[in-house]
Amino acid sequence: MKPLYILKIGGSVATHKDRPGVSVRSELLKKIALSIKKAKEKKDFDLILIHGAGAAGHQLAKKYDLRVGVNGDGKKFYGSLLSSVVDQKLNNAIFETFVFGGLKVLPAHTASTIIQKNSKISYCNLRIIKKILENNCFPILYGEMVFDEKLDMSICSGDAIAPYLAKKLGAEKIFFASDIDGIFDQDPHLHKDAKLIEKINLNKIKNNNKIKLTDSHNVDVTGGLSGKIKNIDLKHNISLKSVEIFNGLKPENYEKIILGKKFPHTFIKIK
Repeated sequence: MKPLYILKIGGSVATHKDRPGVSVRSELLKKIALSIKKAKEKKDFDLILIHGAGAAGHQLAKKYDLRVGVNGDGKKFYGSLLSSVVDQKLNNAIFETFVFGGLKVLPAHTASTIIQKNSKISYCNLRIIKKILENNCFPILYGEMVFDEKLDMSICSGDAIAPYLAKKLGAEKIFFASDIDGIFDQDPHLHKDAKLIEKINLNKIKNNNKIKLTDSHNVDVTGGLSGKIKNIDLKHNISLKSVEIFNGLKPENYEKIILGKKFPHTFIKIK
């Protein structure tokens, strides 16, 4: 069987997070599509794509305080709908760019696929995702507001979707495309002498207080880099071998990460 990988493209990569509205990095996304296409030509694999909400989605989530769910609040429910508008606008832009770039991709809209309970994924229509993969397409999901059995609606982060699908569908690797090269020993945005940690065990990250995982430097209600690590649950996950964080602003890195080539990034060993 061909391997299954999950690629999460961060909002800071897909969009200009310091600009208002849905400001898509169109030229970069075209190059990303080409890089993934090159990898596919050299190696057969299945891939699930996930992308972040970008600045517009996070700003609305903060404005309407959606992090704690809707809970019967009419204003928050309206904010959830506004958030979904911009999230799906971004998704459609990425979908269009990737299709025109020669990739066979198809959205599995998160709010129509996933239900949560107390902000945790409780149900996912895996049949849709499997059917897309069976037709040699790459499904695309993304972070957005979804229905919640306790909170009416709540945020479903792409960083939570990735490990959930890895466990349910037997993915071997999760790739996180970030705006930095990986995990550093200190915040690289604040310390020029910060050193990249290229290989480490997941449990060591979670249990070592000396390793500082920075949150996003933009408005991000899902926790940035630290949120990615906290969402990785190893219980009953027998397929996952590694989680890799790399600089997604460099399009050539996508081909390298999929093909397992060496380049500066963080390789997190699971077992």
